[in-house]
Amino acid sequence: MGEAVIQQDERGRVIGVTMQAEGMSASAKASAAILLRAVAESLTEYLHVAVESSFEDEFSLEVDRRDQYLDREIDAVLATMRSGLRLVARDYPAELMVHEATVGVEV
Repeated sequence: MGEAVIQQDERGRVIGVTMQAEGMSASAKASAAILLRAVAESLTEYLHVAVESSFEDEFSLEVDRRDQYLDREIDAVLATMRSGLRLVARDYPAELMVHEATVGVEV
């Protein structure tokens, strides 16, 4: 079963996602990959935001959130990603689980 972990900062803003696609069917894996690639391209080409991404064995996407003037736009694109991954998980319930995790919190 595949697993996607949506990473958010201490303010609850999405900053990235990692996804293990092992055990997923080709169609489920392709659906998630296309969604994540579209998000990465929208952020880089339209908003000119730095994005680190990989779509090899593990899918990953990490967004540079330093430009405070683009917060709403970045949030909109990443909220769409979150919803899209949940839809993929709903369509393929035996193949993908989606979780959220806060990263970078110091105790």
